[in-house]
Amino acid sequence: MFNPAPAAEMLLAARHPGERLSAIPPSVAPSTQAEAYAVQDHLVRRLAQDLGPAVGYKIGCTNQSAREMLAVDSPFAGRCLARELHHSPVILKGNQLHMIGIEPEIAIRVANDMPGNQPWTPDRVADFADCVMPSVEIVESRFSTWPRMGILAAIADNGVHRKLILGEPITDWTQESIDKTEVSLTADGNVVREGNARNVDGGPFGVLAWLANHLNQQGHQLRSGDVVTTGVMSDIFDADVGQRLVANYGPLGTIEIETV
Repeated sequence: MFNPAPAAEMLLAARHPGERLSAIPPSVAPSTQAEAYAVQDHLVRRLAQDLGPAVGYKIGCTNQSAREMLAVDSPFAGRCLARELHHSPVILKGNQLHMIGIEPEIAIRVANDMPGNQPWTPDRVADFADCVMPSVEIVESRFSTWPRMGILAAIADNGVHRKLILGEPITDWTQESIDKTEVSLTADGNVVREGNARNVDGGPFGVLAWLANHLNQQGHQLRSGDVVTTGVMSDIFDADVGQRLVANYGPLGTIEIETV
């Protein structure tokens, strides 16, 4: 029977700067997605001891460009932890991170529990959304082989998630207006990435529906209060220390990040 603990402990240790893994040793590596999520679950329980409880989810590779970069063929999920969730503006310390991957996204807070009594669709999940927020996910792989470590390693590594930065919640929204959201990311005043919400599979609510169905298939469900960030609207931007980054989402507001 597969034991997720050894791989999870290696990934926990690899979060320290200078301790990245090239790969999980074959003797303890997951060989299926179910095993990879078991490693992730064990890792999240260990992380929660210092970083607080899981408060939501990130969804990775929700657009074709991201899937091509990581050489994967499907999205995957990770957990967001309380003390790694921040509100804009924020200062990030580069010496605490392996990398500073900037992903402008749309986050959705779930209003009510979403049980698995029937398949979820974008229209159905929109009825369960409390508010929408601009967000920036800070992506960090614990593998030196990033971005080609493979989907099982990415899942086990908590979906390559590190931090989630949220903007102000928006309550006056429609599904159509959110699907039309555009974003411009600047670094020190220069535009470095542009994108829109349609770049993710089926728009943000299509991604939320994917997660709700995915969790139901695993015997879990989205819960009231969960925050879900729905995937990068542009290409990822690899930030450097000493930059000021601003993600401008138009009517949804901005997120400001300083790296030191």
